[in-house]
Amino acid sequence: MQNNIKLKIKGLTKFYGSIRGIENLDLEIRRGEIFGFLGPNGAGKTTTIRCVMNILLPTSGNIFIDGHLVSRANPDLRKTIGYIPEGINLPETYSAKDFLDYIESMRGVASPRRQELIDRFSLPVNRKIKELSRGNKQKVSVIAGLMHDPDLLMLDEPTSGLDPLLQQEVYSLLTDARDRGKTIFFSSHNLDEVQRICDRVGIVREGHLIDVHDIESLNREVSRVLEVSLRKPDSNQINALGDSLLEFKDNKVKILVKQSESIQSYLKVLLPMDPEELSYPPASLEAYFLQFYKA
Repeated sequence: MQNNIKLKIKGLTKFYGSIRGIENLDLEIRRGEIFGFLGPNGAGKTTTIRCVMNILLPTSGNIFIDGHLVSRANPDLRKTIGYIPEGINLPETYSAKDFLDYIESMRGVASPRRQELIDRFSLPVNRKIKELSRGNKQKVSVIAGLMHDPDLLMLDEPTSGLDPLLQQEVYSLLTDARDRGKTIFFSSHNLDEVQRICDRVGIVREGHLIDVHDIESLNREVSRVLEVSLRKPDSNQINALGDSLLEFKDNKVKILVKQSESIQSYLKVLLPMDPEELSYPPASLEAYFLQFYKA
């Protein structure tokens, strides 16, 4: 249903001169979902987010939020968005409090969750930003992006620099926001966190969206990765595995095993090579991702 679409991206293309950022991207993000935008550095994730935020002007295509066209002529749309950029450059002579005050004044809207988030992340707000650790600087970025309780969150690697406990805190915040009807666009190259919290995932490669899948069905259908360390690897036999071969490096082989397949046929091939260690974990997003990136 159209009225269930929070963010619509149609034909989005952005070139930096002759260098492609993103090309012909069509995407619809539903209200009340966490959408994972997955790809390695340089795939086009940050370009897409900056176009949605109207920081970059697209070469072509349109972006709509709640049916309203995102453009420089409609700047108030940005007040409804929470934005956490990748690698934010904070003003180091400011204190954390000064910076949050500045962001609040620029938005011109109240920040009802500011103190709650400061307390939750134990942020030393009176210290100069130049004195903060990388993790504390990332906390400032997260709080600045979420403190006005926006309906749409555009997050570019939001857990970068945070320790595992604080990452869990961010995940909790995002799932709580989704449960309250917020929409989260979550860019990441971390497979585990995308699988952990997202409802759907889009794979982007070299500026192109190549697949969109919901996580629930993905968990049921995705292939598994068989990883074996070999004492006597035979490169000819290993390369004969064809498309099933994901990686062969340092006497270790990774094989993509589809749901319809048994590992027995692969073990027969590998057994003469004197296997030393074997790992065959449950299906994960890694196997799905590697199908598109193994080249």
